[in-house]
Amino acid sequence: MRSLGGHRAVHHATKGRRWPKRVLIAVAILLVVVLVGGVGGWFYVNGVLGSIKRVPVASITPESSGAPIDVLLVGSDSRAFVDTPGEASSFGSAASQSGQRSDVIIVVRLVPRTRQIEMLSIPRDTYVPIPGTAGSNRVNTAFNSGPSLLVATIQQDFGIPINHVVVANFPGFEGMVNALGGISLDFPYPVRDLDSGLNVTTVGCQTVNGSTALALVRSRHLYYFKGGSWNYDGMSDWSRIQRQQAFFHAVINKVNGEFPNLLAINDFLRATADDLQVDSGFSSREMISLGLHFRGVDSASLATEVLPTYGAVVDGSDVLMTAQPYAQRMISTFLAFGSSAASGVSTTTSAPGVATTTPESQVVFDNPKDLPEPWNPKPC
Repeated sequence: MRSLGGHRAVHHATKGRRWPKRVLIAVAILLVVVLVGGVGGWFYVNGVLGSIKRVPVASITPESSGAPIDVLLVGSDSRAFVDTPGEASSFGSAASQSGQRSDVIIVVRLVPRTRQIEMLSIPRDTYVPIPGTAGSNRVNTAFNSGPSLLVATIQQDFGIPINHVVVANFPGFEGMVNALGGISLDFPYPVRDLDSGLNVTTVGCQTVNGSTALALVRSRHLYYFKGGSWNYDGMSDWSRIQRQQAFFHAVINKVNGEFPNLLAINDFLRATADDLQVDSGFSSREMISLGLHFRGVDSASLATEVLPTYGAVVDGSDVLMTAQPYAQRMISTFLAFGSSAASGVSTTTSAPGVATTTPESQVVFDNPKDLPEPWNPKPC
């Protein structure tokens, strides 16, 4: 068993081994392209996308003409949707699980000029200063009152401008998978997580339904059965990011397979739209425009990164610290992607008493690319 604060040396992966991560907004974009088949199709898609809930985000950065577009993707663990005993049993009630946190935090940089996409995952337990609180906390707590503070936190602590926000809740993940008839994942070992409800007893390539897929992407305390006993994953957020990547990749595979089936695509789009929120400035017209512009983008045009972090303990709690100078270098590279010049970055996420330079032996740079956990599933 490995603790969050344990030391583990990790080396950089080569560019050729990188596994592109096509997440929720990319899925929506591809679906838009499929359904826009004429004037009637345009109005239909415009209407569906227009039904997505818009929320004001005071801290949003306006887009600049011709510049890359940074979209913050958030997976919310809010229980506000719970209204049946079954849902309360699976997820907890809004009373017992108040507020909301961000289970998934990914910044997607869209570069219209070159039609490239860069994706940066920020582990939810990363310990950072929270604007307006005179203190620090896990970055996911900034989402408790909505996306505005989370956006402000990412912009302040990482220097990354956020132009748009897309938020999906638990039913959104389930509905997306069920509307497609499930997704295909290959499990090398039986896996379970009592906290998320994950329980996969069959190995090999199999169809996974919405509830199992959701339990998989939520899993932070995964056990796998090997050698006659249950073994603890122990990598928490780092390993969960790999499972989230496998999930989104499997969704893309299924969506691509369903392209000729407009009824299935229609169900998927509606299921997705019903459980999404976006910032009030993200119009359906812009979504359609982005979909048309990025039409046909392949994996060679996509790159993924995970913010370098290391385990630490603050006030008796396990957290992740940004690993310097590696994190700042990655952010600088991210901001330079698609820009004519690198942007200046001020990263101030080190807790008091933590050295500015982190020993490389403690750093997890870009899991899952450097840490292919053999017990995690793969798309099939």
